[in-house]
Amino acid sequence: MKILFIGPIFSTFTKIDIKILSEKFSLLLENSSLGKSLKGILNLFFVYARSVLKLFQSKIIYCWFADYSTFIPVLLGKLLGKRIFVVAGGFDVCYKPELNYGAKAKAVRWFCVKNTFKLADKILPVSDYAKEQLLSLIKIKENRVDVLYNAIECENFFKYLKENKKYRELILTVSGTYSSIEYKIKGIDKFIETARLLPRYQFVVAGLKGSALSDAKTQGSDIENLTIIPGPLSIEKNLLDLYCRSSIYLQLSIDESFGMAVVEAMACGSIPIVSQFGALPEIVPNNDFIASTQEELLLLIEKYFNSDEKLREEMQEHSKKFDISHRKRKLLSYF
Repeated sequence: MKILFIGPIFSTFTKIDIKILSEKFSLLLENSSLGKSLKGILNLFFVYARSVLKLFQSKIIYCWFADYSTFIPVLLGKLLGKRIFVVAGGFDVCYKPELNYGAKAKAVRWFCVKNTFKLADKILPVSDYAKEQLLSLIKIKENRVDVLYNAIECENFFKYLKENKKYRELILTVSGTYSSIEYKIKGIDKFIETARLLPRYQFVVAGLKGSALSDAKTQGSDIENLTIIPGPLSIEKNLLDLYCRSSIYLQLSIDESFGMAVVEAMACGSIPIVSQFGALPEIVPNNDFIASTQEELLLLIEKYFNSDEKLREEMQEHSKKFDISHRKRKLLSYF
């Protein structure tokens, strides 16, 4: 059986599903990362053209996110009687009207997103929070929606840590964001201000691009204990080393559909401290690792920076909740 797979095929979370599905099925991959301006419009046209050709060879359409690139293939697929699965959990279900952020803030994009979801046979939000967001934005029967957590290959992280013991010297956050709006959404501004308040610790923000990188350099220009590592970064070449050198991993987002880097850091024994927003409380072991105020954040950093190996091993054990084996078993059951 062939599956038309539409999504950002070079993203870490998407590669997990490609690996799972390609073990059983033949995948016809279509990259939905379009780019901007005229280049983006041209790429969208070619995505549509290639998807339509691949559609006739496929029994199933599997979309990672609903977006511009999914609407036409899904509409035609519905008319041709194809089964349609859509993973939800990003820009498609985020809506921050005060920041003019989210698919719903853009009329044409929202039309494509909304109708992709409405045409889907099954929608797979990556967290309970993503499901709640989806159902609050679109009227869809809940029995068509099933939470399927994102996943990592835990064993790869465990193996690297075992073979590469590092001195835990850092407080880390990782984000591949490139826009000034996402800079605030991901809480990078809060991370940098925390570095300013705690000069005796070394802080690292890794992966930023574009205007988000410029914003970080401007905001942190006078902070000596802050290192900014531009993206894009590779897990194997860059992030594994940073995760294993981090004592604490901070994720201070004001909206988050999952939190992949939090799980990756835990798998390397880093202690997560997160904000109370989005799906982040679902990802950490319990409320002891959630900071609701700046004061709580500073106290938690002081408390956990010198954590012993026992607690770090507990973080690794907790990360197994999001191991690829769980996603694989549930995902394949749909087919």
